This record gives sequence, C-alpha cells and structure tokens, in this order.
Amino acid sequence: MHAPASSFQECSVSWLGGSPWVVSGRLLAVPSRTHSGPCTLCRMGANVIRNGSLAPVWRENTLRSFQAAAASGAAFVEFDVQVTGDGVPVVWHDDLVEYGDPANPTRCAVADLTAVEFQALGALSASGKCQQLSVVRKFRHAGSTAAAVAAEAEAGAASIQTNEIGEVLTSQHRRWCCEADDSFPTLQQLFASLPANLAFNIEVKMATPHDLAVTSATEVNRVVKPILDVVSRCSRCNGGSSRQVVFSSFDPEVCRALRAAQHQHPVLFLSTGGRDWHADPRRMSLTAAVEEAMSSRLSGVVVDSGALMAAPEAAALARSNGLKLLTYGLENDSADWVLKQQQLGVAGVIVDDLQGLIAALTAANKGTAGQIMGP
Repeated sequence: MHAPASSFQECSVSWLGGSPWVVSGRLLAVPSRTHSGPCTLCRMGANVIRNGSLAPVWRENTLRSFQAAAASGAAFVEFDVQVTGDGVPVVWHDDLVEYGDPANPTRCAVADLTAVEFQALGALSASGKCQQLSVVRKFRHAGSTAAAVAAEAEAGAASIQTNEIGEVLTSQHRRWCCEADDSFPTLQQLFASLPANLAFNIEVKMATPHDLAVTSATEVNRVVKPILDVVSRCSRCNGGSSRQVVFSSFDPEVCRALRAAQHQHPVLFLSTGGRDWHADPRRMSLTAAVEEAMSSRLSGVVVDSGALMAAPEAAALARSNGLKLLTYGLENDSADWVLKQQQLGVAGVIVDDLQGLIAALTAANKGTAGQIMGP
C-alpha cells in the first residue's frame, strides 16, 4: 500500500508522549492529513496475493522494502528479528525458513543456519538462479475474506487455511519471488542503510513451541544479547544522533531480559489475550498480560484487538497502572471500533489499511486531530 510522498510529513516520534497513535503490522507512516481517533501504524511491506500475483513489487523485510517506506515518509518501521546459529541478528518473521520444492519444501529454523547461509537463500531466491534453494512461503490474500475464500476454492483448495489473526492464506506454498527482490538483511545492515530519523520497533521473535511454558535462560540470552549488542553499537549514527528504538516480544522472559539489560529503550509485552493457546499462563489473558507488564516494569502491552473487544475492562486496568495499551488484529479495520478504543484510552492500534481507516475517521468528524503513525 502506497501513498504519494506529498501526503506524508516528517515528524519526531515519541511513543511515550501523551498523543494517541495507531500502529500497523509492518511499517509506520505519518500522513499530514488530520483525523479523529488514535494514531495508526500501517502494514505497507507485507507481500500478499492480489489478482493472482504477489504485491507489492518488492519482497517484504528486505532493504528495498524498508527504503521504500522511508522514501514515502515513514516515521517508524516494525520488524521481527531472530538470531542465526552463529549469533547474528537477522530480519525474519516466520518461525521457520522454507525453501526448495513448493510441494515438499525443506524446513529449518533460523537458529539452524549461519548468517551467510540465511542471506544466501534470500539472494538465490531473488536471482532465480537456483530453484532448489529458492525460499517458498504461504501468502495471505488481499481484499475481503469472502473474495479470498472464493479464490482458494477456484484454485481447488480442499480446505481454507488462515493465519493467527484470521487472514486467509494460500493453501499451497509458492516461490517467494517479486519483481524487485534482494536478500534478507541483518539487523546491522538495517541500521547502516536507513536514515537515522527512521525509528525502529524491533519485535524479538522466539520460534519456540507453544507447549513450552517458559523459555530457558540460555535460549533467551542467546537471542537477546546479540540484538542488544547491535542496537547499542548502531543506534547512535549520523554524527551522534540517536535512533529511536522500541522493543517488543510475545515471550515474557524476553521482555524481562530486555528490561533488565537496559533502560534506554521502551519494552512492550505482546499478547494474544488467550486467543491462541500457550502453556504459559502469562500469555493466556489480558489481565495476565497487564500483570506481567507491571511486575516486569515494562512500558506497556500490545494485545489482540478481538480479545480487548471481548474484555474492554482490560483497557482501564492497563491505564490505571500507567501502562501504554496498543492493539493489533483484523478488528482494527473497523473505524467504529477504533473510535471506541480511543474512548477506552487505547494509545494506538495496528491496522493493515491505513489510508482506508484514515478516510473513515476523517469522515466521522469526531474529536480533534491526532498524530498518525505506521510501524
């Protein structure tokens, strides 16, 4: 999703400030137009199936996608970071890396690859020179759920598959090749390649099974220490100016480790509010998420929007304890629900369709102008 550069403006991002803001899954953008409601972060980089082809033209989580976001006026980029077997933080969203034959792909964890191997897979996929090592993936469909279901039915899918937030996925893997591709970057490469005024929301991704109640301290340290080392070394750039960095994770042990190791960058606890089962009770309700954030002295929580819709009293609980509350999920496509969240005191919402939501909020003509962001 793109907006012309003229519709965006530079802004200083201070998420800890009092202004409400809306968050989105991949990239933050700051349109200059006004609206009522919390601030929004828009997912501009995620590849989706649109009219049978992958869109946008660049592959998500590559330098080209982040640079395109920065050129469009993005104020914040949000991305997942994992750590390779040789201790290098890399940008990668999925639990596994899948490559080779789309009908029978080879699967491995990022931790099973060296940084060189991980980046080689991306480079070979982009060049198209080695299909045996081409990264494959299932993709979500753009547009309405009904249209996505119809597209899968037309393709002969035996059943409809969805991701963790209910978006319809392709039933079969397909090669991850876009019109404009490059390899998958390391965290250090992102710091070196993007302007210092572009803030980072780093989600520390732990590819651990849901039946593991508590991640071991050894594994947490294996992931957290290299990430903090890169952030500490690279967050100051361009003559000493400091890049704003926010950390988040679904793993409470990771949040605790990030908070204990540093106090410069805010840490947010991500939670499904129990919509996805997990053996750790801290992940199984909004109340538990708030309690964990409080006990670990975190800055806030980011929760599933549908879970908040079912238990709106959690907003008052978070607010009364001095926590920032943000939400994510398909429910945030509804302007009415976003406005309701503003009334509940939600500081920000993560959305896919930033421009559509802004248009709906503007049409509502309620409240005063707010700051708009996209992760």
